[in-house]
Amino acid sequence: MAGPSSASAAPPLSARARRATRRFAEVVCPPGMRAHHRTDRVVAEFEQMVDALAPAARKALTAAIIALDEGARLYPPARGRRLSRLDDQAAEAYVRALLTGRSIAADLVQRLKSLIVMCYYELPTVQREIGYDPGPYIAAVSRRRLETYAAQIEAGEAAVTARQES
Repeated sequence: MAGPSSASAAPPLSARARRATRRFAEVVCPPGMRAHHRTDRVVAEFEQMVDALAPAARKALTAAIIALDEGARLYPPARGRRLSRLDDQAAEAYVRALLTGRSIAADLVQRLKSLIVMCYYELPTVQREIGYDPGPYIAAVSRRRLETYAAQIEAGEAAVTARQES
């Protein structure tokens, strides 16, 4: 997925935001992610998604990641450290504590988690592992729709072509 930024543009995430995203992904994605060395691929997928956003949305998402990272400093077991610097047990406890609350922070963390986990399941190796192969289904539905609606499709295409020629 190619983003709108040119090759010379700054990366969608700063190094600091990338570290926080990496640590957050290690906490919220399935346990096998690190064992299969997928963390960097998940972060790259996330960066591609962020790069496709409008600049204001990109900045808001980056700010949310930084807030998540810095917010760990306020979590007593973190002892003033950011999420990206916490060990596995403390990082998992911090994220779990945020997710179990009923607050704007809990909602924000849940949405960030959803985005990161979606990026995990976008990895082709993960899709193969879980048996996700939509290609044959899409091909079958496309054939069935073409067989059923061929006349309407041709009429619609003819109408568009006629308008363009006028």
